[in-house]
Amino acid sequence: MKIKRGSKRKKSKVKPPLKAKHKSNHHSRKQTKKHSHIKPKLIPLFNQESSRKYLHDLKQSKKPSNLSENKELEFMIKSIKFNNPGITPRIVDAFRMIDRKNFVKHNPYEDMPIHIAHGQTISQPTTIARILRLLDLNPGQNVLEIGTNTGYHASLTAWLVSPGNVTTIEIFPDLAHNARINLKKLVIGLEQKKIKKEVHVQVFTGDALKPYQEIWQKKYDRIYYTGGLSIDKIGLVKYLANKTLKENGLLLFPSNEKVDYGGLELWQKQKNRVVLIKREPGYSFVPIVRQKDIEDIYQKLNK
Repeated sequence: MKIKRGSKRKKSKVKPPLKAKHKSNHHSRKQTKKHSHIKPKLIPLFNQESSRKYLHDLKQSKKPSNLSENKELEFMIKSIKFNNPGITPRIVDAFRMIDRKNFVKHNPYEDMPIHIAHGQTISQPTTIARILRLLDLNPGQNVLEIGTNTGYHASLTAWLVSPGNVTTIEIFPDLAHNARINLKKLVIGLEQKKIKKEVHVQVFTGDALKPYQEIWQKKYDRIYYTGGLSIDKIGLVKYLANKTLKENGLLLFPSNEKVDYGGLELWQKQKNRVVLIKREPGYSFVPIVRQKDIEDIYQKLNK
């Protein structure tokens, strides 16, 4: 914001120095040096109202501006809305309130998948928005997420089901640890903004496809996977969902095909069995890994 400083500098017969273009002007440089001591005169601001405005504007000008950051966020949301026609205002609001910069260090507002570690990626916001729509999340629901990653997806889900709860599990211990830190940053940020809505996320570490895991001892309204499932894992996934989903609860997972892109598959529990109700092709996800897989990964890192 420009602040008015009274009258303009008195006109001088000496022309001001020319701005450097393609050619230099030796004469203008001499003039610049000669008249560099001249300072603009300031007229005191005696009017009380204008003085208050001046001080207010001065304080505002010293505050760090997040305008460009807000523009980047709005551009991301514009992309999400363009790629998800009919997206609900509740989901759009979640993307505004759950700031992605708490979970992604570089280029947080780009609508694209981002690599984090161990060959894992955080899904692009457009894809996450599509999953949130398919899950039909409502306040008070209990949700299980398989694949915590950075904690971003779980936080968006928690915002939509608040005061409900999100239980999430991550097989990589370091990613689970970082997700907990990210969630703490998010909560602190919401408190600083005096936002009273609570986000309930509980992070577990371990192999989600082991049936004796603590996560499978609860009942859920929704279960979703953030990694792709090969055909040999789908039978176990359906069994675990049928065991823990409430009646009419939903199960969502990306399927990984050997020769083509997979799809987002939406299943529903109906009369003690899960039934496929929708499949959207054209998606590719990093596969869900098991305990043996990460042991191999960490061994390679330690060599």
